[in-house]
Amino acid sequence: MKNKESLIRLYLVYFLVLFLGIGIVSQIFYLQIFKGEQLKSDANKQIFVSKKVIAPRGNIYASNEQKTSLALSVPRYKVFVDLITIKEKDFKENIEGLSDSLAHLLGLKTSLEWKNILEKQRLDSNRYFHIARGLRNDQIVRLKNFPIFNLGKYRGGCIVIKSNQRVKPYGMLANRTVGYAVENKGNKAILVGLEGAFNDYLKGQNGLMLMEKIRGNEWKPVDDEFSIEPVPGSDIYTSIDVNIQDVAEDALLRQLKDQKAQKGCAVLMEVKTGFVKAIANLSYDSKSETYFEAQNHAVGLASEPGSTFKLASLLVALEQGKIKITDSVEMNGKYEFYDNYLTDGGKVYGKNTVKTAFEKSSNVISKIIYDSYNNSPQEFIDGLKEIGIHQKLGLDILGEGIPLIKEASDPTFTGITLPWMSIGYELKMTPLQTLALYNAVANNGVFLKPQFVKYIKKGSVVQQEYEPKILNSSICSKSTLKDLKEMLEGVVERGTAKNIKARGFKIAGKTGTSKIALGSKGYGNQYQASFCGYFPSQDPIYSCIVVVQGPTKNIFGSVVSGTVFKEIADKVYAQEFHKESIIHNDSLNRFPYSRNGNKKDFLVASKTMNIPVDDLSDKKSLLITTRTGNNAIKIISKKIQRGLVPDVVGMGLIDATFLLEKFGLFVQPVGSGIVREQSIKAGYRVNKGQKIVLQLG
Repeated sequence: MKNKESLIRLYLVYFLVLFLGIGIVSQIFYLQIFKGEQLKSDANKQIFVSKKVIAPRGNIYASNEQKTSLALSVPRYKVFVDLITIKEKDFKENIEGLSDSLAHLLGLKTSLEWKNILEKQRLDSNRYFHIARGLRNDQIVRLKNFPIFNLGKYRGGCIVIKSNQRVKPYGMLANRTVGYAVENKGNKAILVGLEGAFNDYLKGQNGLMLMEKIRGNEWKPVDDEFSIEPVPGSDIYTSIDVNIQDVAEDALLRQLKDQKAQKGCAVLMEVKTGFVKAIANLSYDSKSETYFEAQNHAVGLASEPGSTFKLASLLVALEQGKIKITDSVEMNGKYEFYDNYLTDGGKVYGKNTVKTAFEKSSNVISKIIYDSYNNSPQEFIDGLKEIGIHQKLGLDILGEGIPLIKEASDPTFTGITLPWMSIGYELKMTPLQTLALYNAVANNGVFLKPQFVKYIKKGSVVQQEYEPKILNSSICSKSTLKDLKEMLEGVVERGTAKNIKARGFKIAGKTGTSKIALGSKGYGNQYQASFCGYFPSQDPIYSCIVVVQGPTKNIFGSVVSGTVFKEIADKVYAQEFHKESIIHNDSLNRFPYSRNGNKKDFLVASKTMNIPVDDLSDKKSLLITTRTGNNAIKIISKKIQRGLVPDVVGMGLIDATFLLEKFGLFVQPVGSGIVREQSIKAGYRVNKGQKIVLQLG
């Protein structure tokens, strides 16, 4: 009996497990076949992932005390709304007020259109409806006070996502040198100019944010303790002077327009350091009929330099003892080499010295070099290589053109290569490579690498500082250097560039005019005009090169490029003289100049520099004005009255822009330095969205 009962229990358990198993399998089958797509869809709706948050790029500053920005990251905001989190009562009571406010702020739709759209999106259960993008900080402050949105993030449903917009306050000024960096998904990033060269410093460290998938490819940020804030990039402090840059670009642009030329560049460099103070690159666009910075010709345009190369040729011949500048030469105007010849453009200078030949840019120099090296051309080539002009300068900016100095063993080195090379043909150099050579002559033979960045900072910490870099400590002997300087000065005093003689100081340099090669087609009818030199010639401060391709009215370097050089030299020298006077007067002051602005930043700076501060400001003050006293710098609260345009005169551009944008004004800076004048005077009633022009100086 007991065995029978046990057997019955066993069967009951067996069938119970069997039916349970069948039920589970049936349910799995049902879910897989009939509910599978729906469950997959529901699962996708609930996906949470950590997405990359791009870090704000560091700023790029010009070389002045006012930290003038050449490129900076400005915060801009996207706004979305989660219409499901808003309670029905709050939505119905405040939808009209919210719609009115959005219509007034954004101006894209009417109040009724906003109301209809928001109601429809709520019916569609949209948890991430896009409201606007590219909003400024002052607009976000206003938006958060709108009906519904003022209930807070969770009750009001307002979602604000910060991004950073790259802005160049000076527009096209040094645009190609400043450059850009573009992330290219799946491919190598596009890196141009300083933005590209120093991308690893500028880009910062990206953060992570937990995102919830709402629908399709829409993601909503979720507050999460595991999210990682992005770390802003480091700031780059360049050697570019915006005032000199403006002078160079303006002078070059006017000449290109006057000559109806194709392209041109101008570079100004400090002789003793190699730091570039200005670099302008302009190209003609036939579609828009305007000039703009499309390519960095100074860095990348390797071409036949023409007569500016005669300096290198005579340097080698003088250094190797082949000639003296006092040697007599016959400048008969025509110089034959096999079945080819060179001329002096129809001019005959007669019997004179090597020095005069250089000053007049006579092509008799081709005969001088040919006669000296015809039996040993490699000796001439080796002399050029000892200078260092056969190799790239190793610029930090990408895209440097490759110089070409042929070896005597090169299959294309013919019987006429040597004389043609001596006057700047059958070889290639970029404008910046030519400038580096002339700068070395001005710098007593020290050949420096041209540089664009002085140092890199992370907050107040200097991460990297760049000292002048010597590529060749001595390009030639002192006696050769003396001869070269004498000839370069003679070009402007008596030779082909006497039209650019300056008042109050002397210029030394060399003109160059060459035909533009068309590859295998030979030479066309277009020319490259150039002038390279330095000033003041007795104690050089700056070296400069101007190159213009395709001028249509005149082809000679003295007229086309020399006049641009002179305008730059005149204005820069006057500015330098004025700066010295200011420095002399300021040396009488005990404390350094300080400007109005952010109180916290000022106190950090003064503490770091051990400058005593007499703080007369309110504890809650964010902005201050400064006054230099006998024993300390006094700081006073800067009064800001709500609804009235604030006084930003004396502030730096960043502080002034932040304050004015907070008031809803659109800021347009002009010039560089601190704010000297504002187009809307302080105390006037603020009209939100109105443009205010800040004159800097």
